[in-house]
Amino acid sequence: MRIFDGWLIFLCCAASPLSVAVPVKVLTEHLPPYQIDGQNSAGGFATELVKQTFAEAGISYQISFQSWSRAYQLTQRDSNTCIYSMSRSPERENLFHWIGELSYNQTALYTMASRHDVKIDSLDDARRYVVAVTRDDVTHHYLKSHGFEEGKNLYVLESISNMLPVLSGRRDDIDLIIVNDTILRYRAQEAGLEATQFRRLLVLKDLPLAFHLACSLKTSPEIVSKLRNGLKKLKADGRFEQIAGQWSERLKPEQL
Repeated sequence: MRIFDGWLIFLCCAASPLSVAVPVKVLTEHLPPYQIDGQNSAGGFATELVKQTFAEAGISYQISFQSWSRAYQLTQRDSNTCIYSMSRSPERENLFHWIGELSYNQTALYTMASRHDVKIDSLDDARRYVVAVTRDDVTHHYLKSHGFEEGKNLYVLESISNMLPVLSGRRDDIDLIIVNDTILRYRAQEAGLEATQFRRLLVLKDLPLAFHLACSLKTSPEIVSKLRNGLKKLKADGRFEQIAGQWSERLKPEQL
């Protein structure tokens, strides 16, 4: 591993590396425990799977941490560029080459445990409140497709790191967030909060967070094919489950 121009560069040494002019750009956001922006390295459960996938495919690559919206936009724009961990949705289906699933989670609407005035039994009920989401996140697109409006009942954040702070008091006009239990636990720790300060109100069964590795439509078909086969091999030979087992405790949902 070496650092160059702010990029984390990992040259994966398979027996016959794929010949490309430059390493494939791999974009992501800091989202522990799935991807973790360390001081000099990229870590996390999904990151380990991505590294192993590229190694198996024999493709050199560079990991860069961005805001989610920037990573999402750059991956659509640039050639030989991949992104993780991204939820696969009907709206996104034809925007990317989908390499494969990295993990599966369930999402829910949360409020502060102290907010006894917030009561919902359906997504329709949630329209009476203001929900904070991250720009270009699947939750942002999901709520817009269900009639939520920015500036009315939808508040868009540029960074997921601000989500819990705005709900917990930085703003007094935010009522709800959408997140999964595992991400909530880690985001609470980073914000100096306790997961028990938040209350789950409604599980969104039609909005699973099936995290994937995906690549831009301008990515070489040879790269896409090799990455798909690489991830399939990890799942077939047990390495995928081995990595999942090593992260099982950190991926365990918070009991709220």
